[in-house]
Amino acid sequence: MNELRRKSEARLPAAAIRRAMRFANANAGLWAVGNGLVSTQLVIYLANDLGAAGLWVGLILAAPRFAGLMRLGVPALIAGLRRRKAVCIGAYIASAAVLSGVPLVAITLATGGPNVSTTTAFALLVTAWCVYHLLEYVGTVALWSWLGDLTPRRIRGRLLGARERWLLIGRIVGMAGSISVAWTWAQLVPNAPQWQPLALSAAAGAAMMLAAVAPLAAMAPASGAPSALPHAPWRSLVSALADPPYRRLLLASCWIAVVSGVTQSAQEIYPRRVIGLAYGGRLALQGLLRAGQSAIAPWMGRMANHFGNRPVMIVSQLVAATGMLFFIAATPERWWLLAGAFIVWIFYAGLNVGLDNVKLKLAPADNNAPYLAVYHTVSDLASGAAILFGSTLFDRLSAGGADALWLYAQLFFWGWVGRTLSVVFLARLIEPGARRLSEIVAGELDHEG
Repeated sequence: MNELRRKSEARLPAAAIRRAMRFANANAGLWAVGNGLVSTQLVIYLANDLGAAGLWVGLILAAPRFAGLMRLGVPALIAGLRRRKAVCIGAYIASAAVLSGVPLVAITLATGGPNVSTTTAFALLVTAWCVYHLLEYVGTVALWSWLGDLTPRRIRGRLLGARERWLLIGRIVGMAGSISVAWTWAQLVPNAPQWQPLALSAAAGAAMMLAAVAPLAAMAPASGAPSALPHAPWRSLVSALADPPYRRLLLASCWIAVVSGVTQSAQEIYPRRVIGLAYGGRLALQGLLRAGQSAIAPWMGRMANHFGNRPVMIVSQLVAATGMLFFIAATPERWWLLAGAFIVWIFYAGLNVGLDNVKLKLAPADNNAPYLAVYHTVSDLASGAAILFGSTLFDRLSAGGADALWLYAQLFFWGWVGRTLSVVFLARLIEPGARRLSEIVAGELDHEG
C-alpha cells in the first residue's frame, strides 16, 4: 500500500502539480462567485418574499442534504467510466443548468403562472434546489478524488488551504455582487418587489457556475491514478463504514452536523423575523465571515501540517462554538452583537481545512472515492435530519405560546453545549503520521535552543 501511495504521488512532476492547482483554484474562485450570487440565504429570502411558510424554509435547508444520498453511487459511476474528469465536468454543467430553474420558478410564483398552485410552485423551487445540489455533489466527490491523486500528502494541507482561500474570496465577491444587484435594482425601479433582484442574482450565479467548468477542462486528468480503477465500489462503501479510524471520523462529522443542524432554522429565522435584519445586512455579515476565513485558511493549513489536524480542529471548534452565545445576547436593540457570532465563526476555517485533510489521509490512496462518498453522504443525512427535527421542534414550541426571545435563547444555549462537546469526538480521531504533543514541544524547544 505504501509503495502504491508513493507511486501515485510521484505521478506528476512538481511543475505539473502547481499548474493543475492553479486551474483548480481558478475553478474554486469562479464557482464561489456563483455560489455567493445564489447563496442559501438568497433562496430563503426569496422564498420568504414570495410568501413561503416555515416548513418550506426548513426544506430549502434540509432537502439538498438528503439528496446527497445519491452520492453513494458516484464511485460506481467513476469506476464504470474510469474518468473522474468527465464525471466531474458533466455533473457541474448539469448542476448549473438546473440551478437556472430557481429564478424561473420565482417568476412563476410571483406572476401566478399558468395553472400552477402556490404549493406546486414551491415544491418545484425546492426540487430544483435539491437536484442542483445532487448534481453538484456528484461533481464534488469526483473532484475531491481527482485532487487527492494530484496533491502529494506532504504538502496537501498547504495546497488545500490555498484553495479554501480562493473559495472564500470568490464567495465574498459573489455576495458583494448580489448586494449590488439588489441596491442598483432598487435605485432603477424603486417600487419593484424585492424578489426581482434576488431572481436576477440567482440567474447570474448559475451563469458563473457554468463558467467555472472551463478551468477544470484544462486540469491534468490523472486518468491513470489508482483511485479511478474499478475496485468493487459498492463493496468499498461497506469497507469505509467498517474501517475503525474512518468510522471515528464519520462519528465526529455526524455529531458536528447534528448539533449544528438542530439550530440551523432558528439561526436563519431569528435575524430576519426577530432582529429585523435586511438581506443586505445578512450578506454583509456573511461577507465578514468569508473575509476572515480567507485570511486565516492558508495559515490554518500550515498549522495542520506542522502540529497535526486534531489540535487545530479542537481549538477552532471551541472558539467557533461561542457564536451561539452571541445569538443569545443579540436583541432588536442590540442587533450588532450578531456580528460577534460571525467573527468567531471565522475559526471554522480550521475545522474545514482539517476535516478535508483527514478525510483524504484516512482514505486508501488506491480507492479513495467510496470513502469520500460515504463521508459526505453520512454527514449530510445527519445534518438534514437534524435540521428537520429542529424546525419541527421550533414550530411546536412556538405554537405553545412561549416567549420568542426565551425560546431562541434555549435553542442557542443547547447549541453551544452541543458544539463544545464536539471536541470529545475530534480528540478521538486517529490521524496517520501526526506527531504526539510531547514530540511537538520537544521539537520546538530544540529549535529555540
